[in-house]
Amino acid sequence: MTLNVFEIRNYLLQPHMREHFIDYFEANFITTQTAVNMHVLGQFRLLGEPDHYVWIRGFTDMQSRSDGLQGFYEGPVWKKHRTTTNSMIIDSDNVHLLRPLDANLDLTCGQSAKTVATALADSSISPHTGLIAIDIYQATSGKRDALIDAFQTQITPIYQSEGVQLRGLFVAEMSENTYPRLPAFQNADEFVVITAYPDVEQGQSTHARLAPTITQS
Repeated sequence: MTLNVFEIRNYLLQPHMREHFIDYFEANFITTQTAVNMHVLGQFRLLGEPDHYVWIRGFTDMQSRSDGLQGFYEGPVWKKHRTTTNSMIIDSDNVHLLRPLDANLDLTCGQSAKTVATALADSSISPHTGLIAIDIYQATSGKRDALIDAFQTQITPIYQSEGVQLRGLFVAEMSENTYPRLPAFQNADEFVVITAYPDVEQGQSTHARLAPTITQS
C-alpha cells in the first residue's frame, strides 16, 4: 500500500491532559481509523510544550481521505467518543495537508500500529523513543522548487554525513479539501522536512547545530 496524502496534526489540549489524551486516543482511535483506510503513522509529545500533541495520518489518495473521514467522523465510533475527546481539546485546527516528494516514502520503517503493539508487549523493541523533528519552511512566493533544490543540494549531504535519518520531504497537497469540516493549511510555498534521531538529547543538539540556513537562488 502506498500513501500519497498526509496530515500533520498539532493539537492544543487542556492543561495536564496530554497523557490521558494519548491513552484515550490509542484505546479508541487507531484500529478504528485503520478500518476505514486511514492510517495513524506516528504520535508525538512536543518538547517544551506540555499541552501539545502531534500526530500524523496517512491516506492512499484524496478520494480515500474523503471517504475515510466521512466514514469515521459520521460513524458510530466517533459519535460515541466525540464528547469526551472534544472536552480534552482546545484547538485541533493546526493541520498541514501534504503530499510526499518521494513515492517510496516509508515513515514507519515498515511498522504498523499492530506490529508495534505486539513488539512492545513481547519486549522486542524498547518503549523509549528518540526524537522526530518536523521542520516547516516557507519559501519566497513562487520559489518553493528552488528551495527544495537548494535543500537537496546543500543540506541533504550534510545530514547523510552526520548520520541523520531523513524520513521524508513534503509539499502541500493542493487538491480541494473535499471534507471541509476538517480544515487544513494548503500553502503552495510550504516545504516540510521530517528527520529522526535515536536519542532525544543528542538529537536536540544535532538538530540545533545543523538547522539549515539554505542559500536560495
